[in-house]
Amino acid sequence: MAEYLHIAVTFLDARFHGTEDGGKLEWPPSPLRLFQAIVAANAAELGSDGALDRGLTWLEQQEPPLVIAPNCRVSAPYCLSVPNNSMDIVARAWSRGNYFGSGDANPATHRTMKSIRPVHIADDSTVHFAWRLPNASHDQAVVPSLIKAARRIVSLGWGVDLAVADADLISSVRLQSLRGERWLATSTLSAQALRTPTLGTLAALKERHGAFLRRLEGGVLSPVGPLRCFERTAYRRPTDPHPHPHAIFELRHDDGTFCAYSQRRLIHLAGMVRHLAKETMQKFPPAGVDRDWVERYVVGHRDENTREHRQLSYLPLPSIGHPYADQAVRRVMIAAPSCDDFHIEHLARRLNGLQLRPEVGNEFGVKGPPTLIRVERDNIARHYTAPANQWASVTPVILPGHDDRKPAKTRRLIETALVQSGIEQPCTYEWSAFSHFRNSLSAHKYDRDRRPTGYFRPNHLLSQTAVHVTLTFNDDVAVQGPLAIGAGRHCGLGVLAHRNWC
Repeated sequence: MAEYLHIAVTFLDARFHGTEDGGKLEWPPSPLRLFQAIVAANAAELGSDGALDRGLTWLEQQEPPLVIAPNCRVSAPYCLSVPNNSMDIVARAWSRGNYFGSGDANPATHRTMKSIRPVHIADDSTVHFAWRLPNASHDQAVVPSLIKAARRIVSLGWGVDLAVADADLISSVRLQSLRGERWLATSTLSAQALRTPTLGTLAALKERHGAFLRRLEGGVLSPVGPLRCFERTAYRRPTDPHPHPHAIFELRHDDGTFCAYSQRRLIHLAGMVRHLAKETMQKFPPAGVDRDWVERYVVGHRDENTREHRQLSYLPLPSIGHPYADQAVRRVMIAAPSCDDFHIEHLARRLNGLQLRPEVGNEFGVKGPPTLIRVERDNIARHYTAPANQWASVTPVILPGHDDRKPAKTRRLIETALVQSGIEQPCTYEWSAFSHFRNSLSAHKYDRDRRPTGYFRPNHLLSQTAVHVTLTFNDDVAVQGPLAIGAGRHCGLGVLAHRNWC
């Protein structure tokens, strides 16, 4: 029977103030936070290369733990007046002989308002961390030293987050009996990423502490930088929806420059990528697919004899992220249905480095058609993929019908579009003919003079209502992208991005 190293941390006040970088709330508490709390509580014993040093080094190399946390709710924010770390100004005033506490010499004038929004923990206030012990033998002193060290923890989070901890070895049977939501480390995309220790984290923490002690050497302040040696591990609950796996490609000319394609014609670009994917998969299909897989899954032709239909989405990404971004298309994303990581990876590897081929003429100018260059991380694409609570449409959402200019019917059509797109998380929404993104085109088909305007649409979607929408998910839940809704969601219409980049 498998054994687990189990550490249980119980909060005394049923509140948690810990945040990630940038002030984002962290829940559940990350394994790195627990690791740091153990180091802080046992600092006097570290540095001698004893059992605790070996134990923490061993813990760095283990797989990320299972985290079991109680339900929680985010409280309303409130503000506190706190010092703003400007005592250097006060010290300079004192050095000039101003000892009367007026002006810059008064520490009370150097304060700022800090917004605080703790997490209120419901039910049992205990968070459990469980590392599965490897079958291979290990230093017999490692686990006992970690158990002893974990029991010395006095807080987890801010200094006000007082806690008591216990640790022991438990079986898989007892692990299953622990109450709370289970957060599992996963290799797939997830809306939640927790910081976890990695090989070298303990050494980095010791070095940071030493740098803090030496920060005033020579009479010059040397600020201590943040901890950099850790990993970010995707965590998800078994009940969480699986995010859509995707691949991102830049559009590059032969000279290495970006191709800037008109956002108005983005469905034409989506069609070119889809055609290239079709030809490539006809030559190199993945193992185990049937004869109709390319037409149904890659091209998107629906089989009328079956209710379930899964297909790839080809999403040109207008350039956003800056108030003056022109929103020309320089990147394309191919998104697959949930859990189809293998198929999207198989296709992406074979599309990488291939050149687009326009069906009619050359609409790319003197430099010719661009080449698809796959990228893993991209500052523009992250506005479409990273978790966020508020989203807004960059390209208009084509509703599954015509609203007859009736708001009640518009609401029903938007809710239908959300269901059809697989968005099950409860949310509130607004709609308009205009996007919250400055340079996005409107949802109108014609201008005041009845001339065609806005985005080109496929012919079969010309009669349907189009709107721009904004979504806010309930309970401050951050939802992982990409998100595309509406009848044009497979060809670049109805693509959403983080609303904070509007």
